[in-house]
Amino acid sequence: MKPDELWMAQDGNFQQVIPKGPVARAGSYVGGVVLLLLGPALIVVVALAGAFELPTLIGGIAILVISGGFGVLSMVSTARMQRRVHRLARNGRPATAEVIAARPAAIGEETGVEVTVRVSGPDVPEFEMTHRSTESRIAALGETFRVIVDPADGAYQIVG
Repeated sequence: MKPDELWMAQDGNFQQVIPKGPVARAGSYVGGVVLLLLGPALIVVVALAGAFELPTLIGGIAILVISGGFGVLSMVSTARMQRRVHRLARNGRPATAEVIAARPAAIGEETGVEVTVRVSGPDVPEFEMTHRSTESRIAALGETFRVIVDPADGAYQIVG
């Protein structure tokens, strides 16, 4: 576990998250808009070229639905993650995470470590989480580190 690692809960599973900076967020939104406009752009270009036919219309609609769906998904997931990161910063409560188990684990074709931590604090209900990673800086069982926890969903960030 490294300082500034951020773990978010989703559907009962925790995953490490790397928050997007302003440039990456802008790129995500711009990419989403481009994907969303790809279908209509194809229809307009073909219509201006004078080759507008039913297959072109169907192809443009199909591209709009498929790539537009990916575009909207990109924009929605970026906005959702940003809201969760801001909520953690706004509502986060100080707590302590203690390493209660660590063992080697196969992660794909690599060897990593599976670490179980117990998170507790004055304003945070106690809970345990297991993480798998290809790299870890865990020194020993019983090691503790400070975290900020969102009591609403257990998302937490290591702070030092």
